[in-house]
Amino acid sequence: MKKQFLSIGLLFAVGLLSAQDIPAGEVPSVVINQFHIDFPKAKDIEWELKNDTYKVEFEQGWGKDFDAWYTADGKSIKVKEETTKSELPKAVVTAIQKSYPSHKIEDVEKITEGEKVTYKVEVEKRDLEQTLFLNEEGTIIDKK
Repeated sequence: MKKQFLSIGLLFAVGLLSAQDIPAGEVPSVVINQFHIDFPKAKDIEWELKNDTYKVEFEQGWGKDFDAWYTADGKSIKVKEETTKSELPKAVVTAIQKSYPSHKIEDVEKITEGEKVTYKVEVEKRDLEQTLFLNEEGTIIDKK
């Protein structure tokens, strides 16, 4: 029992050390400036540092959640945006309906890395849940 508590404590400590929330004052100004250029209407901003990568969680618009990652020199790495089924490209919706005709589309995220856009879509049928990753053309590139 003691070993289990020690193991759990160690895992928790490693998790805390691997990514830490930081105040905006500790984020390089070049990163802050690029973030404000990319997302001028961002609010509820929270910064995190992990392995020399700055992650910022924020809201924009009508409470839409975003995560964005930047290098220490201000280069955008990736943006993850909470979105809706109605904002999915028609090809993505068609592909899901064809492959999972009796499933309901639940959570949707748009992930942008450079010029590449991927959609993470959770589909559900009763107690069965599947996470799909699709490109803009509707090709399923991964499932979990």
